[in-house]
Formats: sequence, C-alpha cells, structure tokens
Amino acid sequence: MTTPDLEPTQRLPTVGDEPEYQQQSLSERERRGSGLAGLLGRVILLLLIAILGVVAAALLLTPPRESILIMGSDARPDELRRGEVGRTDTLLLFVGDRALPRVAMLSVPRDLWVQIPGYGEERINAAYEMGGPQTAKQTVSNVIGQPVDRYVVIGLQGVRDVVDAVGGVDITVPQAIHDDAYPTDDYGYQTVDIPAGRQHMDGDTALKYARTRHQDSDFARAARQQQVVAAVRNAMLNPLNWPRTPAVLAAVASAVKTDITPLDVIAVEAAMLRDPGDPDHLVIDTSLASEVTGEDGAYLLQAKPTLKPAVAQFLAAPTVSPASISVEVLNGAGVTGLAARTADRLKQAGFTVANVADAPRAQPQTTIVARASARSAADQIASAVGLPASRVSTGNPTNADVQITLGADAR
Repeated sequence: MTTPDLEPTQRLPTVGDEPEYQQQSLSERERRGSGLAGLLGRVILLLLIAILGVVAAALLLTPPRESILIMGSDARPDELRRGEVGRTDTLLLFVGDRALPRVAMLSVPRDLWVQIPGYGEERINAAYEMGGPQTAKQTVSNVIGQPVDRYVVIGLQGVRDVVDAVGGVDITVPQAIHDDAYPTDDYGYQTVDIPAGRQHMDGDTALKYARTRHQDSDFARAARQQQVVAAVRNAMLNPLNWPRTPAVLAAVASAVKTDITPLDVIAVEAAMLRDPGDPDHLVIDTSLASEVTGEDGAYLLQAKPTLKPAVAQFLAAPTVSPASISVEVLNGAGVTGLAARTADRLKQAGFTVANVADAPRAQPQTTIVARASARSAADQIASAVGLPASRVSTGNPTNADVQITLGADAR
C-alpha cells in the first residue's frame, strides 16, 4: 500500500473546514455589507440635515406671520374651457402666526362694494376677474387695513379633488341643510339635504355644504366655508393621513393657482403645528358693513368705519390680564427662598401666584410650561424674570395656568 506524499506540516481537510476562498468571500461580503450600511446611514444623515436646513431657511427667510387670501372661483367647466376665470364668491384670509402662535380665518363678503385699484367701484368678488391676483390682494388689503402676502385660487372641481385626496373631512353641521335650488355645473339645479350632527363628507358633499346659501345667508355660508377649510387642515394634521400627502400635493398642484413658495408652506405649517386647535374665525357681516341698495336695485354692503379697527383687533396678539392668570412657582435651584422672591416679583407684576413649593428634582435651567390659553401670559412672565421666550413651552400644568420651575441659572 502506498502512503500519501505529505509534508509534516500539511493536514487533510476535515468536515467543517471552509476553503480559504470561501472565507475570503464571506469576509468580503461582510465588508461590502457594512460599507453599504454605512453609506445608507450617511445618506440618511445628509437627507435629515438637508431637511433641517430647508426648515431653518423657511423660518429665517419668511415673516413670523403670513396671510394667504383663499379665493374660490365660481367658473363652471365650459367657462374654464373658454379661458374665463369667473368671480371669486369665496374670499377668505387665512393667517398663520408662528410667533404667537395663532391661526385665524377672516371671511370677506362677496357683495362688499369697494374701490378696485385701476378699475373703479365694483363688488369685491370682481377684483380677481378684472385685474388678476395682485389686484385682488391689494383690494382686500385696502378694505381690511391689513397686508395680504399670498393668494390661492381654487375652482369648484378643485375643492372636490382636494377634499377627496385627504380622505374626506369631518364636520359638525349645526343645523340640517335643505336647498331646493343648488346650482349644478351644467347650469341646472338639484336638491341638497345634509343632516345635522357630525358628518364625514367627501369632496362633493363638502363643496355643497360650503356653497349652499338659500336657506340662510351669505354670512352663514362664509362660516361654513371656514369650517371646510379648518376640516381640511385638521385632516392633514392627523398622522394617520400623512401617507396621503403626495396625493394631496398632486391635487393641490392641479387644482389651484398660487404664488405660495415651498418656504411659505413650511412656515405656515409651523404655525399650524404650534397652534393645533381650531382656528379663530371672524366673518365680516352687518355688524361691520351696512346694507345698501345699488343703482339697479342690487343688494350691496358698504364697509363701516369700525371694520378696519375690528379686523386689526381680531388679528392682533391677544391681550391677557395678568391678574386672570394663576402661576405656580417651583424651586429647582436648591437656593432657599428663591421661589418666594420670584413669586413676589410676579405678584408685583400683577400675576396671581397660586402656589410656591420645591420642585420634585433639581434642574440646571429655568423652564416655563403654560396652558395654550395662557401662552402670551407665559411670555410676559419670561420677560419679567429675564428669560428668553424659547424657555416657554405649551403643556398642561396641574395646579395653575402657568408653572415656572426655577433652575440653577435663576437669580
């Protein structure tokens, strides 16, 4: 029998041993895998940095308060095909103020008789048809005495498409709607019935709810239009609807004309996120405009001298009486008597101190937490104790409207 010709240092491969080329391949695969993971991580990090950069640019380059004039055109499909833009029977100013923070809506009646720059006197709903968006913005600004930054024009079908894209909207109907003469796109009429109570509306129903007016008035219709706009906003703030964002953006892109930039969108969204509750709302009605009759017997409205001051007051930062705000002062600085001294300063400033106590734990920085309704008062408190507004956050303090917890930086 012959024996294998082996060197003393050689050994036969045994079961379980991997060839050297396989070990090298595995090592290479591991290196490639870790390299791809690292590359993916860097791409994600760069993407996050880019997003944060865009958000920061939006907040730095846009004003803290932006106003958007939303105009609803009544042009029917055949008129649009002929290039006619129609009259804007819906004129709604949407204001997002991320500094306060606050979101508000102001409805301007279509029958307001005004001076349209360059065209003379006419109903305000003719400004866009006569001179385009810039004329409409300037006309509304002149009437209400407030700047109008941007505009949005949306048609009848656009309302349907946008509402459907967000998955429909939830609206509480205060009283049942019945309209025997609701106008259709083909110049006919139909009957519309919408029951009272909480309703989930698709695009067509939401449009009907916003346009119907025969059973009440244009003022009530303006209030319903504000409901629809607020409902779309609320739907988009719901995280469950965020996957619908691409469809909503596509619907908006095809349905509206606007001068809003992507930076404006981010800035307004920041205001909505800071003030997630229902927007404040005002409808210019007969308390701010007088009913008059035109030369042809038409029903018109004429602005009263009180209109501009009322709008200015509505859009201004809300004033809060310090005495109406309760404050809890907690000592997290570890300095004896510091909370009591701070409470005395706040009392001298007019605030009502509800409680003075030690904080559950020490903290390095002074913080202020306020209920949403007391946010402006909390900013005043921050100023009174020498803190920047960035130290104020919105929450639900248990024992008072505002809770200030003194940190090691407090004096």
